[in-house]
Amino acid sequence: MSNSHLLNKKQIAKVLAPYRKKADQYMTRVLLVHAGIALFLAFFYNTWFLGIAVSVLATAAWFGTKALLPESSTHRYLASSLLGIYVALFIYQMHGMFEMHFFAFISAAILIIYQDWKVQIPLIVFIVVHHASFAYAQFAGVPDVYFTQLQYMDLQTFVFHAVLAVAVVAICGKWGHSFRENTINDAITKLQLRASNKKMADINKALHSVKQQLVKKNEELNINNEELNQRNDELIKTTQKQIEINAKLTDIDWKLF
Repeated sequence: MSNSHLLNKKQIAKVLAPYRKKADQYMTRVLLVHAGIALFLAFFYNTWFLGIAVSVLATAAWFGTKALLPESSTHRYLASSLLGIYVALFIYQMHGMFEMHFFAFISAAILIIYQDWKVQIPLIVFIVVHHASFAYAQFAGVPDVYFTQLQYMDLQTFVFHAVLAVAVVAICGKWGHSFRENTINDAITKLQLRASNKKMADINKALHSVKQQLVKKNEELNINNEELNQRNDELIKTTQKQIEINAKLTDIDWKLF
């Protein structure tokens, strides 16, 4: 059950900030690895110019956006788009090798780290547009367009391909959202425990104060009791002396008779 309604947007952003900071650091490494893969794949069909150009531009766009808009979420959506671009690049570099399409699924899984289903949108939009346009161009006979190594892909196959891609992205988006809700719920639980601990501390402080007052009252009562005991002892001594005096007076009276 989600408790995100208990926090406002500013509080939610504060809760998610450390997780997204780590996600940005991880995404930086992911994009650099993708750049390395692009350079590696360039060996196969001599796609050096395209591999280097895309890698340099993607890396510059990532670091530039983070530097210019440090407080904005724009770089997260940019990262999603860049992952889609790399998927298209890898497919082209390997002349439509089917296995290169799997990078779309890997990218969707990676984006879960942002705990935000919306960052999946640029990826899937780019993938669908790229697949639709390049598939059409390739089977329309446009030269040097690489989407698949199949001689022909009918509409039914393409639809299944697109639906499965959307399904994977939707599942990853759902998991990202679930992680977000869990993070927020954990934060709320910690806040509630902190508030409960503070309340208990205040109660203990109040009880300690009452205890100190009781100790002070007991000390005062003990002092009063000691004073009463002393007065009682004095009264007993006085009474005994009075009895002795009365006894002597009685003896005197008897002797007079």
